[in-house]
Amino acid sequence: MISSEEMTIFIEELYSLIQDYKRCDDTNLKKQIHDEILVLSDIIDPNTSII
Repeated sequence: MISSEEMTIFIEELYSLIQDYKRCDDTNLKKQIHDEILVLSDIIDPNTSII
């Protein structure tokens, strides 16, 4: 189980990645960002999908 401090860091990073995803015009990079979002969202809550 992750600590509350780690959870805070993961959520902040997730927010940042979502912002990057929205601004990104490069298809390959956008796919990589999407994959990172999925990994982090699974760490935060394995029972919920963000995207």
